[in-house]
Amino acid sequence: MENRILIIGDEILGEQGEAANRAAEIILCREANRPIQFSINAPSPLSLSQFMGRASSDIIGKKAGRMVMALGIRELKKEGGDGNIVAESYKKLVELLCKKIQGSLFFMTIPVDMFPQAKFQVEYLNDVICHFVDLDSQRIKVWDLDLEVSNFKKKQEERGKFARSLFNEDGAPTSLGNTFTALFLQECILKEIK
Repeated sequence: MENRILIIGDEILGEQGEAANRAAEIILCREANRPIQFSINAPSPLSLSQFMGRASSDIIGKKAGRMVMALGIRELKKEGGDGNIVAESYKKLVELLCKKIQGSLFFMTIPVDMFPQAKFQVEYLNDVICHFVDLDSQRIKVWDLDLEVSNFKKKQEERGKFARSLFNEDGAPTSLGNTFTALFLQECILKEIK
């Protein structure tokens, strides 16, 4: 269904999926006369490998015209920061989705501040995510949340000591971080449905 948007994410979209839910609510408020349905699975309890086994029911069966995925941070933390393992699992899932679904696929990069102790592994995984476009450039796009967070931090540095953080010391998003991600997500989605 062209009007159905499936959002699947881990803690990138908030510990309780706050960013995904706020984004959907903002879109529904701004586009009150547009027929849009959201199916939100955030935070998803499934790992990337579990999604492989359940893709037919949890992803393909949703028959979404557009699918947004913001995954990888939970898996990266679970794997002790090994970006190679996470990248392999994520790429296999994306390859499967490219074969099985007809709709558009959108992937979000991971803010490095969500796992600062494994910065280079997050950057590696983001690079792999950015190359998902190579699998099907007509249907796949990458939304660079990490770049937006970096730009926000630069602007905040200009303010000095009154700057507010998007993430706690442990990498969890603050309320401001969830709002920031929600606004970023709704802007990206609205550009696609216009």
